This record gives sequence, C-alpha cells and structure tokens, in this order.
Amino acid sequence: MLNKATLESVRECHCQLCAVHSGDTPDPPGMRATDPVAAHVARRGWSVVSVPAEGPRPAYAFTVGLWHSFDHAEASVFGRDEDEMVDWLDTVGEAVKKGRVLLPDRLGDDVLGTVEVFPRPALASWHRHLFAATLTFYRGQPVPMLQLVWPDIDGVLPWERGCDEECVAAQPRLYERVTAVPVPDGWPFPVSPDALVLTTKSIAFDGAPVVGVVHDEEGEWQFLDNPAVDMKDLTIVHLAHVMARRPELGALGDLSMGFEAWLDGQGCWRRDALDDPFDP
Repeated sequence: MLNKATLESVRECHCQLCAVHSGDTPDPPGMRATDPVAAHVARRGWSVVSVPAEGPRPAYAFTVGLWHSFDHAEASVFGRDEDEMVDWLDTVGEAVKKGRVLLPDRLGDDVLGTVEVFPRPALASWHRHLFAATLTFYRGQPVPMLQLVWPDIDGVLPWERGCDEECVAAQPRLYERVTAVPVPDGWPFPVSPDALVLTTKSIAFDGAPVVGVVHDEEGEWQFLDNPAVDMKDLTIVHLAHVMARRPELGALGDLSMGFEAWLDGQGCWRRDALDDPFDP
C-alpha cells in the first residue's frame, strides 16, 4: 500500500508560478497579468493577504509565497490591527528571505523584535476556510501554514491559565485537532471535505480523470489515474479538491475500508477487496 506519511516529507511546489515555468498552463502570460497575488510573489517573493473580521471570527492576515520562494512555511496572525498584522508578516517575510526559519513548536520567537510570538502549525482542516488565496496560488496544494500566536499584556498565552479573555477570543486555535466546519448536508464520504487524501499530480493539478479509488485498511483514501503508480507521481490534497471537478465520485463514498474500485471497459466501477500482503 502507498503510505501518505512518506509523502509528507517531500517538499515540492505546484503553484501558479511553477506551472508557468513548467508549461503546465495553457496561457502563462494571461495568468501573470490577471492574478495580482501571483504577480506580487513573482516580484517580491511573497504577498500578504488581510481579511476583515466577520461575525465571531476576528480579522487576520497571512502570507502567500514563502513556500514557493524560500521553501518555508507560510505564516498567519489573528486578532490584531490590520496594518500591524501586515507589518508583522512583511517582517517575517524579510527575515525568511535572509534565511531565518520559524519552527512550529511552543517556544517563543523574537523575529518581530518588539513582540515575542509562538509559531504553531495551522492544521490542514482550516486551510480551505481561512487561507483560500494560498490554496488558489498553490493550485489546491495544502502547503504548511504557521499561526503566530501572541500573548496577552502580561505575557500569558491563550493555552495558559489566566490569559486575558480578549487575547483568547482573538486567536482561534488552528493548531488543535478540531473540525473547522460541519460536514455539509448530503456529503457522500465518511470523512470531511477537509480530509487529506492521496492522489496523483496529474489528477490534482492537470485535471486527469480518476479511474481508481482505494479506501485502505486504515481508513485513508486514494484517488488514482493508473493502477501502476510511482511514488514520485503522488501528492496530497483535500478531498474537496478532488471532488470539485468530479462530483460523480460521490457514488464511491460508501466504499468499505479494505476495498478498492476501478473503472472497467464499460465505464462501471468494479469493487474488490484489497490484496492481503500476508496472505498470498
């Protein structure tokens, strides 16, 4: 079986600029002219997108391009003044450009100089809902994203007892394993649209058809365009990304764990139990 964990250590970029360079897009000049974020990244190395507060969700800002330009996780910050958040992330971008690495742990980082922040990994279940511009730039690839958590005026962090309530409310805990949003009504799969699945680069980025679906013994899903897939041809995306252009795959949402389904010559799905490597 293909192991998703093996792929998570592969550092690749499939963004709009890389697609232009590789010739994977039909009209590279048009893309550069119509996508201001991609154009900004091409000129500077990164862009900062700010999002105003909406309902209970605080305002926030995040980078686009650090992964492409410097092989570094993108960064985000929540609950501060818009101009301040943009300045913070531009400061991070300049530091990363010079070789600084922000590590996703619970230790403080003085990258901003005046305010110590604590980089935490933003789990992929949040990416589609909060960082759409980043996913658009990377053509659906959920690249690493850090949340720069800041303490209250007394230096107490949101996960520590006694932290100021406003500080806690201003910073959603993107580093905790919770569901970002409820599964929509009628969703055919037993896992969230935000679940990470294994697929080929041709399916994820070039629109190749899905001819095989695997639901392995551990509950992981794979969407393939060939029975003989090489590890180097695989990537990880959200299930919603695969389904966006292929809603007909919902018919396989009830595929049992330990089974696979492949299209036959008549365009019908044939379901079979996966081979047991210990029972030849």
